[in-house]
Amino acid sequence: MERLDDLQHNGLMLYQDTEFERFTVDALWLCSFLHAGARDNVVELGSGSGVICVLGADNTSARFTGVERQPGLVALAQKSAQYNHQQICFVCADVADAPDLLGRGTFTAAVMNPPYFTSGDASENRSRRLTRHDAGDNLAKFLSAAFALLKNGGTLFLIYPADALAELFAALESARFAPKRMRLVYTKPGDRALRVLVEAKKHGKHGLVIEPPMVSE
Repeated sequence: MERLDDLQHNGLMLYQDTEFERFTVDALWLCSFLHAGARDNVVELGSGSGVICVLGADNTSARFTGVERQPGLVALAQKSAQYNHQQICFVCADVADAPDLLGRGTFTAAVMNPPYFTSGDASENRSRRLTRHDAGDNLAKFLSAAFALLKNGGTLFLIYPADALAELFAALESARFAPKRMRLVYTKPGDRALRVLVEAKKHGKHGLVIEPPMVSE
């Protein structure tokens, strides 16, 4: 069932459908971590319902392009951008094809929340499985696409499970990204970190700033 949700931010609205994967709090955490300005050209890989593009464009005034492989989610995202009078481009494509479609070295920043669950419930709908579950090479595929799409020195913003931080940093190094900023996310004080937010630079030099933790109760 399609519905129009109030994002409770500057009057922005977002179309979602119960037949498709809906955004989670991960997207809001990632959006709050994103740094960009009016001169930036930002691509989101795996844009889903488009919430990060919609909020990011409003928060930063940067140009946003979303890449999503599910046509139904692309249609909803386009509808949301039109409703909000935003000039956001949403492309229906696999992230691996994005560099050839959009141009290599085209963007100053990339943002992504790649699928990371290794197994899923067979009862889940297909959209949820495609959005959330890793086929085994998703992280490498997303990083490779981001590297190709970004200009030299371009910036990548992503969110990932905190308990897979070592895997993430190894993958970033292999993809020629240098982590520059990191923030751990906790659901409440005293618990283990749930997510990690990372800003990395294409062909960047070593030097990592670890910011104070985010606690979201």
